[in-house]
Amino acid sequence: MKIKQRTQAELDHLRSSWKIGEDGVIVWIRKANGGKNIGDPVGLSTKRSGHQTCNLFVNGKGYGYATGQVAWFLHHGEWPQQEIDHIDGDPQNNRKDNLRYATRSQQSLNRRYGHWGRKNKGVYKRPYGDRWTAQIWFNGKHTGLGTFGTEEEAVEARKKATLELHGEFANLHSYA
Repeated sequence: MKIKQRTQAELDHLRSSWKIGEDGVIVWIRKANGGKNIGDPVGLSTKRSGHQTCNLFVNGKGYGYATGQVAWFLHHGEWPQQEIDHIDGDPQNNRKDNLRYATRSQQSLNRRYGHWGRKNKGVYKRPYGDRWTAQIWFNGKHTGLGTFGTEEEAVEARKKATLELHGEFANLHSYA
């Protein structure tokens, strides 16, 4: 995904309007329209995925920004050139040590939960019998990890494969 580049006027206005604390919260550093005072948190819109956006008027025109990109800019002083990944999988944690560059593929490795409301990513109960299956996708390839007698055994197999294949993007928070 190509990152939208921002004009110098946008970046200058952003820098003169907002700052970010060590806690990752973006706040106003000047009075703003709509009754915003210095130190007030910036208004955010939250999507179903948990990702947030914020808006700012620059020269009378409104612009929307992904909060992770704004946080990167305010922490590092430069607009991100790649996608931003939240290391802990929480898109609302914009602390400096929780942000890193990542490709879309790497971000999908770090996704928190599996599909269809399963509590353990890559683990499901077989439609017949009492067996559990573990599987993993990596580099566009599906790998079956086996069928197990208990959910715990399947989860352990999936965790081991996750660590081996996903490396620094391994997310072990996806298991109950």
